Amino acid sequence: MIELFSCRNCIQNCGQSINIGPGAGYCLQHSSVITEPDRTTCKYLHRKDLPVFTVDEGIREHAAEYALFSGLATLDTKRPVPRVTYSERYQWEHRSFDPVLHAIAQYFKIVPAWAFIQSFSGGFDGRRSLTHASFVRRYLSHCGTWVSSYRLILGLIQEIDSEPVFEKQSLVLLKGNNLTEVKSDARWDVVFCRLSGIQEYGWHAGLEGLMWASDAVNGSLSDLDWPALKSEFENLKPTWTEAVIRHAKEEKVFFQQNHQSREDDEAEGFDDSSVAS
Repeated sequence: MIELFSCRNCIQNCGQSINIGPGAGYCLQHSSVITEPDRTTCKYLHRKDLPVFTVDEGIREHAAEYALFSGLATLDTKRPVPRVTYSERYQWEHRSFDPVLHAIAQYFKIVPAWAFIQSFSGGFDGRRSLTHASFVRRYLSHCGTWVSSYRLILGLIQEIDSEPVFEKQSLVLLKGNNLTEVKSDARWDVVFCRLSGIQEYGWHAGLEGLMWASDAVNGSLSDLDWPALKSEFENLKPTWTEAVIRHAKEEKVFFQQNHQSREDDEAEGFDDSSVAS
């Protein structure tokens, strides 16, 4: 249970979850490598497994518990964790290069942000699928508006019924773990992260049908019945897609504000002058 409040379960650490992404992680909130993600946390925790508005009380309590830490801290002993700058050279020299972690570490060097995020969509690799869903949710949260995120959410909705595929090396396998069971658990890490993103968009946009999307799948989610849930998602995907497009058109923002992406990149902390090279 304690791991749910670790960096592994935070969208700021996009490429990892409880069952996905062995080794080090990378925190976009603090621009730091996380050497022990299962033992690390901070007051800015944003859980991957549930939409933030359903666990806001627990998140506030966690934030209060770590309020006196300006950066990362150990989850078990409550000690500050020094910031570790990412170094590609170090990764290669120590034969620990991780392409997903490397891509995430480049996030603030690439503009526009939404184009970078969209480049992670459309695949079946489970870890990249998790990263994509986390990126989308982080972007939505930091911009604090649905206006800049409807395209990203439309992409996420199109993937909601696709089954993520995992290679052994992308999973967190402890001694005695059953590979088949870990793959199944990892799949649910992705499913819950994707669905939570759609619900958070519904909260920002005021779309009740998306905000409570988890209630529309007729118990297959609570039963962890993937075949039934996949079928439910296939049926609901057109309805959810139509809801996003109709709302964006009614608000007159559907592909009509080309300046919006720059404003949202600025909200994310991007600075064109720093990436001129």
